[in-house]
Amino acid sequence: MRVTTLNSGTQFSFDLLAGALTRRDEGATGTLHVTGNPGGRIHLRDGGVICVESAGAPGPDLVSRTGRIETELHLIAMMATHDAAFTMVAGDIEDCAFTTRTFNTAVVMSAAIEPVRLLQEASRRMTALLALKHPLCPHRERVAPAPGSTQGDPGSLREEILTHATGGHTTRDIAFASSRSVYPVTIEACRMVADGLMTVVPGTSPAGEDVPLPRSLRRHALPKPFQSG
Repeated sequence: MRVTTLNSGTQFSFDLLAGALTRRDEGATGTLHVTGNPGGRIHLRDGGVICVESAGAPGPDLVSRTGRIETELHLIAMMATHDAAFTMVAGDIEDCAFTTRTFNTAVVMSAAIEPVRLLQEASRRMTALLALKHPLCPHRERVAPAPGSTQGDPGSLREEILTHATGGHTTRDIAFASSRSVYPVTIEACRMVADGLMTVVPGTSPAGEDVPLPRSLRRHALPKPFQSG
């Protein structure tokens, strides 16, 4: 598997996820439960990934409620899958537990993707984020408009970010509020900080803060992490 180089801050989480996904039986069907902050679920069918859900990203059940038609659902599910994998790697992964139990999800991809492809895209996104001048963790840093900054073009991504950047929201929160994917919101917010349009609010993300689960994950409790030995 060829992936791009990650900084040490995310390497541990990435390695845990990569090991759990690539050491499964090739035709495995079930659910990989990823515990951590934000954690989530990776749904597998015959060895392929059909959906990824995470508390750290708006899932396909959220974006599909915005009036999308049936023919777009596969693309929506694919976008949400890659976004959820990115948010898990950008956070803290404690453990991964595979079970053969399957769960109903709001939207799944009509064609599964290989686990290696999922990992390669997550690696690419994290590397692109960390290469920016002011990389932000989507789950930690809160952002606020810089003094004198304007809203920007009506309907633009920057306008939406500035609208929701109240000083108490992370880029993850802004993505949920605007029904957008976390990755593009985070990347653009980093650029806005670099351009002097926003500032990072210090001391607004206490350590160990709980991340609320979206409705699609609240229906089923996640299993406890595996105990080594």
